[in-house]
Amino acid sequence: MKNFSNGKKKAVTFSFDDGNVDDLRLMGIFNKYGLKCTFNLNSGKMLNNEFWTHKGKEVRHLNYIENEHAYDGHEIACHGYTHPHLEELNRADMLNQTALDKKILSYLYDCDVKGMAYPYGSYNDDVIEVLKKCGIVYCRTVNSTHRYELPQNLLLLDPTCHFKEDVTFELAEKFVGLKPDSAKMLYIWGHSYELISEDDWQRFDDLCRLLSGHDDIWYATNIEIAEDMLPLKFY
Repeated sequence: MKNFSNGKKKAVTFSFDDGNVDDLRLMGIFNKYGLKCTFNLNSGKMLNNEFWTHKGKEVRHLNYIENEHAYDGHEIACHGYTHPHLEELNRADMLNQTALDKKILSYLYDCDVKGMAYPYGSYNDDVIEVLKKCGIVYCRTVNSTHRYELPQNLLLLDPTCHFKEDVTFELAEKFVGLKPDSAKMLYIWGHSYELISEDDWQRFDDLCRLLSGHDDIWYATNIEIAEDMLPLKFY
């Protein structure tokens, strides 16, 4: 693929999972810098008061009723109705977990949900076949490539890196200065609850500032890039 359809050769996209309350602060950073993110949500967990702890921090799901427009301007994608290990389920339950999540999220956010991230990053061939039946266009793994190549299979969409990896800033700086001959993508993923301290938040703000405001970069959601690729990259 020589260029994206808008003529640019570089794209930056983000993907954050699980839909917790820290997404509100995260979106403030994305919006400040004009960046786009895909939020992978579990519709079966959005109306309860469930919480868990991560490194001593209490983490709660973002309640849809209280935050109906929280994700405006960004993409909503599936992450399994209740975030199970899909490959451990029978095919009927795989289908239910995916199709129900897609249907509810599409209704709640008044959009056609087409994307997904694998819960726990795990999958098998049966899971991939079920996603196809559900009309999922792409699905993100958790397998960092540390590269900028476009995926050969959109249902095995490997990210460039997790935002907390030691190499993330190095990869971002290199991407900003890159003058590629063909289309490349910097894909960063994570969970907003992994931003524990104010130093973590400042580091992420610095990363977004580094990547923002470059005329040769397309700031896009996952589905925008995936649909741009579809004429050439069949899933």
